[in-house]
Amino acid sequence: MEEAQKGNDQTRAGLQADAWFGSVKAAVALGKNGYKAVLQVKTRHGHFPKKFIEETLKEATGGVWVILESIRDGIPLIAIGYRYSTRTTLFFVATKNAGSTIKGEPYKMKYTDDWGNIHICEVD
Repeated sequence: MEEAQKGNDQTRAGLQADAWFGSVKAAVALGKNGYKAVLQVKTRHGHFPKKFIEETLKEATGGVWVILESIRDGIPLIAIGYRYSTRTTLFFVATKNAGSTIKGEPYKMKYTDDWGNIHICEVD
């Protein structure tokens, strides 16, 4: 760990956690301790604009996202809602500058049609 901390900010030692721990509270705590974090929000969505994001993306197709900025307890945060498919929206909270929200390489989602044929849909 000492070796990793000698490098630039991108190589600082980090941690891994299950999506169960993703919350605004966890992101703020990590930010206050000098960590950058991107956490998936599932059940612990207090202080997270989940209902607003769900309503905003209700009619959206897969690959559409919304990004909101906020400051909580002095820590700049980003709330991300990503419409994965017509039925599923994923939610993330991140400390500002933990990563980029610029469009990257599309994910190749595979699905089977009613006749068993496999199709690929590129999702941004």
